[in-house]
Amino acid sequence: MKKGLFILLLFLSFAAYGQKRDNFFRDLDDFFEMRAIKALNKIDTNYVLRYPYRFDARLFANTSGMHIATQGLGNIDLSTGMSNRVGVSFGYRDIALSYSVGLGKTLGFDFGLSSYGKHFCFEINLKATNNLSGQVTFPDRQIVANNGDELTLLESNLMLLYSFNPRFSLGAAMKQTAIQRRSAGGFLIGMSWTVWDVLAAGSDEIFSRETSIASLLAIPKIFYNRYSVGAGYGYNLVLGQSHWLLHASAIPMWTFYDSTTYRYMNTKTHRPHPMGVITVTGTARAGVYYRWGDRWSIGLSGVLNQMASRNKIHRSDPEFQRFSAQEWQSRLALSYRF
Repeated sequence: MKKGLFILLLFLSFAAYGQKRDNFFRDLDDFFEMRAIKALNKIDTNYVLRYPYRFDARLFANTSGMHIATQGLGNIDLSTGMSNRVGVSFGYRDIALSYSVGLGKTLGFDFGLSSYGKHFCFEINLKATNNLSGQVTFPDRQIVANNGDELTLLESNLMLLYSFNPRFSLGAAMKQTAIQRRSAGGFLIGMSWTVWDVLAAGSDEIFSRETSIASLLAIPKIFYNRYSVGAGYGYNLVLGQSHWLLHASAIPMWTFYDSTTYRYMNTKTHRPHPMGVITVTGTARAGVYYRWGDRWSIGLSGVLNQMASRNKIHRSDPEFQRFSAQEWQSRLALSYRF
């Protein structure tokens, strides 16, 4: 009798917990539904229209490459070559979470979180790769990378965007979270924060379950921080009764803070880069998309990031420091909404 009563109470407690959890998610969904309706009332539906679905799923394939070159505290000349990744993305309303993994034996993964609203948008990306070739000169050693076991590159990026024209939808172009019904363009302002971590170890050593914080501190590493702000312009061209969408945008930026940090064991050397003759960053995007019905769309898009800094004109200057990075990516994505 006591055992049966205990099981009954346990069942009721789980049922109550499940009901509270369901109520929480239902209230959360109602809140986002209210926000979506409120935002829709402020949108000119002759230009932009929301999809009548809460969720979307996306399969995509990426091809990307990167090159980084520095001179100053730790000279670096690294290239990833061309790498291929496949991934999935799941979206709710205007928020999307994505994950992709590299093809082949070398490490490569990418986490992404993004949201594209009527005006404000943000993108967060975390990447890792050891598909590197080139060399890194630390203050006390030089490492030549050629097979993915000597160095690992981690990159994190935060991009904040603001569009002044509500008739121009970044969401329609970036993630197809909205329908651009008529052609429109708009001015954009943006801010980016990018960090590169170059670690003198392979992926097996860094991401192993046995790896501890102490062992990570024993790995020589160089961090690059970069903060930039700027303004640009984007345009969505609609063709074929709003089935086809062509997008192009560019945002040149000025870097207002740039620094290098070297860490090894208890040694830490931090060096802010002086504002010199060149401190620029630029992001350009382009894409072509086709939509059929309210559920399916397919798109091919590309993004190019160019960053450059140098404090002196001539490399022969003893105080010369420079940083340059080029990063590009193309993506083919198939989306379904439900």
